[in-house]
Order: sequence, then C-alpha cells, then structure tokens
Amino acid sequence: MFSIIIPSFNREVEIASLLDSLSEQTVCNFEVIIVDDCSFNPICINKNYSFPVRIIRNLQNKGVAESRNIGAKNAKNEWLIFLDDDDRFLPEKCEVLTRCITNNMDINFIYHPAECIMVNEGFSYFTQPYKDVNDLTLDKLLLANKIGGMPMIAIKKILFEEIGGLSNKLLALEDYEFILKLILNKDFNPIYISHPLTKCSFYTKRSSVSTNIDNTKNAIEFIRKNYVNTSIQKHNFEINTQYILAYIAMMNLSRKAAKYYFNIFKINKKIKPIIIALIFLISPKLAINLKRFM
Repeated sequence: MFSIIIPSFNREVEIASLLDSLSEQTVCNFEVIIVDDCSFNPICINKNYSFPVRIIRNLQNKGVAESRNIGAKNAKNEWLIFLDDDDRFLPEKCEVLTRCITNNMDINFIYHPAECIMVNEGFSYFTQPYKDVNDLTLDKLLLANKIGGMPMIAIKKILFEEIGGLSNKLLALEDYEFILKLILNKDFNPIYISHPLTKCSFYTKRSSVSTNIDNTKNAIEFIRKNYVNTSIQKHNFEINTQYILAYIAMMNLSRKAAKYYFNIFKINKKIKPIIIALIFLISPKLAINLKRFM
C-alpha cells in the first residue's frame, strides 16, 4: 500500500537504526526507498528485513526536494509517505493510515500532528495542525503552515505526480511550497488524523540548508511571487515571513530572533510577540525552552 521515501546524505550511520525502527511497524504493508544523495560513503544495507528495501544513489548531489521526487518516481505503491533519516514513525503509523484509507476510499491526502523533539534541550512539543479540513485555504496557510512537513503527511502517488512533486528550484521551504501548491489543486481531498504518528528530531546549532538564511530568503521571495495576490494574503505572509526568519535565528541560538518578533508586533499590534522578543534578548535558550509550555 505504501512507499516510504527516505532521502539521505552522509548519514549512513542513521540508516540501520531507522530501518530497525520500521521493523517495529504493526503492519508491514510497505516498501522502503532510500535515496542516497551522492553521500561520500555510499549507503549499504547488510541485513534482511520483512519489507523490501531499495537504494537509489544519485550520481551527483541533487538536494532533498529532488531526492524525494526521485523516490516517488520509483515508488511501486499507491500511497507515498516520507521520512527523514533522523526522524521516526510510531509503530502503529502504517496500521492507522491503512485503517483511515480503508474507511475513506475517496481521500488522496492525510495529515497528522507530530512530536517535535528538541534534542539538545531535552524536551518535546506537539504540532497543532488545522483539525478542520475546511481551514486549509491559501489565506490561512500563508499565515502559517498548519499542515506540517513531509514526515507528517501521506499522499497518493497520482496526486503527487499531478502537481509536479516538490520544487527543485528551492533549497529551503520546499515542503511548505509543496503544501501551498497542493491545496490549490482541484482534486485535493484531505483528511485529518488527530494521532501524532511521527517523531521529528530538531538540533540547535546544526549547520544545514534548512538554517541557511539566504536559501530561506530566496524561497520566501519565490512563494511571495507565486502565491501572494490579495491584501489579506500579503498581510498574512508578511507575518509568517517574520516567523520563518525568527525560527532560523532561534535554531542558531541567536538574539536576532528578537528583531523578527518585534517586526511581528509592528504588523499585528499584539502583545505576545513583544514578550517573546524580550525573552530572546535575555536568553535564546530560555525562549526555546518556553516552547514546551506554548
């Protein structure tokens, strides 16, 4: 039923434990496709599993978006689900998704919350997607991505292909842009599952394209050009832009996050961003730790 797409670059040590974790799924109605994005040491699998595992190696580094597209193109099953090499599915994920699909045969998209683990800080919090699928409008999602990233969704392969997959023009926010493109598709028929089925790990001070501010600014301009049309959309996306930039600063434990929260205050005139800005000026670590209560 499912093809699990896993892009990976220079994290071969993660792959063995990831595959072991997938062995704990209560149903194994899936294949695994690992897209090795031209790692320095090619990924090798030296163990047999109760599910098929394929490795596709890119001959040159193509980035996470195109690696996911390559995995999807080679998928044999009807539904695609996505996993990053440092994240994990709950053991019941495939079983819960299967039951949902069986009971709702007309759907082509599933989304659910995730547990976000702040590894260095030693705590976790849960995402809060829109529970009502009628809230999945462009206006609202330009204010915040209230669906989530790729490890928090399942999508029919035919719909993934219909919208052209993930944009390989972006080196950041490619999953957010994918969601915006998806909800505008006339065939989009989603359902929400309230159970958090994925654990996502986040590391402060980790160097990656996701914390590269130039890549993020380029992606912001791409989204603004292609999706922002009305005054409401402009207002909402300007607020979200500040949140996106504040997140990068936060993950780098930088007090620059305070500037972006102050900008949010100037836009929406609400007191909460000012309070958060002051906390970031005092201590970025303290501000991050407050996420467990928010």
